[in-house]
Amino acid sequence: MRIVLSGIETNNKGAELMLYAILQEIERKFPKAEVFVPIFAVTQGLKYLHTNVCVKEKPYAGLKRFLAKLHTNGILRRLHINCFWLLDVWPVPRVDYFIDASGFCFSDQWNPNEYIVQLLEFHLRKYREQGSKIIFLPQAFGPAESTYTQQEFAVLNKYADVIMPRESISLRYLLDAGVNSEKLRKTTDFTSVVKGVFPSRFEHLKNGICIIPNLRMIDKGAITLPIYLDLLLGIIRFASEKGHPVYLLNHEGKKDERLAYTLQKKLNNSIEVVTGLNALEVKGLIASSYLCISSRFHGLASSLNSSVPCLATSWSHKYEELYKDYGLSDCVLDITDANKCLTKVSEYLSHDKNESIRNILNQAVPKIKSETANMWNYVWSI
Repeated sequence: MRIVLSGIETNNKGAELMLYAILQEIERKFPKAEVFVPIFAVTQGLKYLHTNVCVKEKPYAGLKRFLAKLHTNGILRRLHINCFWLLDVWPVPRVDYFIDASGFCFSDQWNPNEYIVQLLEFHLRKYREQGSKIIFLPQAFGPAESTYTQQEFAVLNKYADVIMPRESISLRYLLDAGVNSEKLRKTTDFTSVVKGVFPSRFEHLKNGICIIPNLRMIDKGAITLPIYLDLLLGIIRFASEKGHPVYLLNHEGKKDERLAYTLQKKLNNSIEVVTGLNALEVKGLIASSYLCISSRFHGLASSLNSSVPCLATSWSHKYEELYKDYGLSDCVLDITDANKCLTKVSEYLSHDKNESIRNILNQAVPKIKSETANMWNYVWSI
């Protein structure tokens, strides 16, 4: 069994968590499988991954990374020379499954262009030609008003065996774009089955209030940086008075890390920034929290499927829709009104409300896990 993974990485801890969810399922179903990861996905090296599955780099991955540093692709493109063989889209031979877990990349919000559509079409066409099964695991899709996003959807429709929107809004975007309904299977986020590992050096943060910032709130236009910083600072100051340790958790790379340290500096270094954890540790720490306030989607997902109450700030429909899967509503903070945000945080810090939310989540999580098990059974039946 040879499986190619797409859309995963280890810089974004949500993407890394999805990688672990896939690897754990492959280990269960096909323990002797060869699994190929994108050439720029695991910058720490493959030994970083905690898995018994045989994870491999694609052929010539090292050479392609070297040539990328020389900007060879851009030079050849300007000379109108086809250089797809230099890129990650060049196919691995004899692949049984091509599995994509991008999370959220097919949308107007990512500003696709003609070249991106060409790469996507080449990538999927080559795997279809060799008979690979092409699976798009649960993720968010749309909006799709732009020509190029619509073309992306058309490519998925042409080559995919199954496309799994995570929620109804994504499903509607796909249907409105003309995607074949027989290829669509609405399925919620599939990371609930991954068990976190609590990092023991953070014992002092147990039962704390976990704040997860996200630069996407700014660069996707949901809020300006000054207003976002003021909002989080207000929440941190308010929560710090309630008897629980409060900390900032970096859920993705250097940019979110800088955002966390900016907040720390504005608070005269009075709050701890937790960074540099792997995805399993991130989830383990979130699972130990009393309350999570997350601007990252998989920070929210890890909190909910660990039965930890969570409030979110949102830049996409995917946040609001995830709450519905867990039987919750009115949990997305109104970022236009700081006072309303503090009122909601105060409500969720109260013992009775916190316990009632945990009870709701405890009932929902087994259903979510069962849905994920059914999803994998369906994938392997294709």
